[in-house]
This record gives sequence, C-alpha cells and structure tokens, in this order.
Amino acid sequence: MPKLDRTYSTSGNLFKQKEEITHYLGLSKEEIGKVFAYLNSVSFNYTLGNPPKMDKSVFSMRKN
Repeated sequence: MPKLDRTYSTSGNLFKQKEEITHYLGLSKEEIGKVFAYLNSVSFNYTLGNPPKMDKSVFSMRKN
C-alpha cells in the first residue's frame, strides 16, 4: 500500500499564510463560492449548477 506524502501539505498558523491562498485574496464570498462550486463539479463529475440529489431513503427509520 503506498504511503501518503506528508511533506506536500503543512498545517498553517494564524500569522503565516499558505501560498495556496494567494489565488483567492481579494475575492468576495460569492466569487469564492462560485470557485468552490466549479471545483466540486469537476471533482465529482456533474454539470455545473446541477449537483446530484442525495438519496435520503438510506437514512429512513420507517418500517415497510
């Protein structure tokens, strides 16, 4: 089983910004939300603006 590369990402602290955040500096919350929605659609392979519905029947406690 391959091991995770723990050197790729590091935990940050309050006083030191990570370099990944530089792309999002100056963006509004709405713009960051749009980026997040796009990245989710690419990651989970669905069309942008049409996420799959959650199957809530799995969590149903009703007896049939």
